[in-house]
Amino acid sequence: MEHLEKFPSEFSKPFAISFNFLAKSNISIHNKTSLCGKLRFLVLVTLYVTFYLSLFMSFQKVFTKELGFYELANLLPIFIVATQGAMKGAIIILNLSKTKKVIDDLGTMWRRDGLTKIQRMKKNEMLKRLNLCNSVFYWMNIIGTWQYLLVPLFETVFRTFLLEQDKLLFPFICTLPFDPTQNWLVYLVTYFYESYSMIHLIYMYLGVEFLMITLCSHLATEFELLREDMLHAKPILRDNRYLTNKVNIKSNDRYEDENFDNSALNMIEEGPWIEDVIRRHQKLITLSQFLNDIFNRMIFFNLLFATITICFFGFVARIARGPTEMANNFVGVVASMIPIFNLCYYAEMLSAASAGVADSAYHNLWYNGDVRYQKTIIFIILRSQRPCCLTSMGYTRVTLNTFTTVLSTTWSYFSLAINVYDTDK
Repeated sequence: MEHLEKFPSEFSKPFAISFNFLAKSNISIHNKTSLCGKLRFLVLVTLYVTFYLSLFMSFQKVFTKELGFYELANLLPIFIVATQGAMKGAIIILNLSKTKKVIDDLGTMWRRDGLTKIQRMKKNEMLKRLNLCNSVFYWMNIIGTWQYLLVPLFETVFRTFLLEQDKLLFPFICTLPFDPTQNWLVYLVTYFYESYSMIHLIYMYLGVEFLMITLCSHLATEFELLREDMLHAKPILRDNRYLTNKVNIKSNDRYEDENFDNSALNMIEEGPWIEDVIRRHQKLITLSQFLNDIFNRMIFFNLLFATITICFFGFVARIARGPTEMANNFVGVVASMIPIFNLCYYAEMLSAASAGVADSAYHNLWYNGDVRYQKTIIFIILRSQRPCCLTSMGYTRVTLNTFTTVLSTTWSYFSLAINVYDTDK
């Protein structure tokens, strides 16, 4: 976070959660990795690979019928989450330079001064919404993750020392080249190995999600501020003379604020130059394209695997063999749905904010300008007809309708799984 100290705190604060998660997985956006960091990264990669292989080997037992459909339902969502975590970590590492550029350019553009009352109100509202969503997302996933990891350990202790049942439970179904239940020392070391490996994969999973959502929200905020600038831009080009019939906006209550800066008021009285507005618009479009280039493949796999993950977490919660297992998988359902909803919600917000530039351009006083100015407004409206958006593999736009499609497909898979399970019984 030291690199972001040169930017306003309201801009850098929402990045704290994502940078913290990524740092725990030894991924840094701005800082160079030290020798100790490289060694730690090597250790973590070794843990990831061995843990992933242990999950993968368990699928062979499913095909040889050593594990049944119930065990498959427990294994599959964990395997997918681990796959997504590793994939997201790889994506952000391969796109470090692009990610750094988007963050730095957006931070340089971030506006605090010379804003109207409406602009400040919109910006504060969107920042509060982002911080609230991040807090809910953070605590739901942290509580759910630690609950999923620790409940089997507590249940093992309860069964062993109170019920005197000799049964050692693990958080995940892993196939290892040794017997992890031969004694308590081996059991605890194996338990720590599984939990440590998985939680760092989840850190990568969540860190990239928080980063994408924060960038998307900040871009949407800048587009909203740009809409106000576009609405009140001077109806002349910079090389033209001032129009004699300027609109007197001093009396407009939009700018009545006793704490407002006089220099900002002078700028607002005349309105921003249309050339400056266009320049900011083009810069935001470029950053939005960079954002989509970084994350569009990840979004595709998010949407592809979300239905399976939610379906099988829900399936295990439905047929759970105990209340703790039911609670664990129910939390898994909620924790899997929240990232998809946040993705679709903020993608919709970005799309709506960028498309709204066309409405603001239409309501600008373009009819007071000359032909050149009017043509400029036409080009702005035409460009805004193709709103900036996040896409799945560069083809399908992500909107709130995407979230409803995911839920609908998940329900279909869930119903099919329940029917297959009931038939087998």
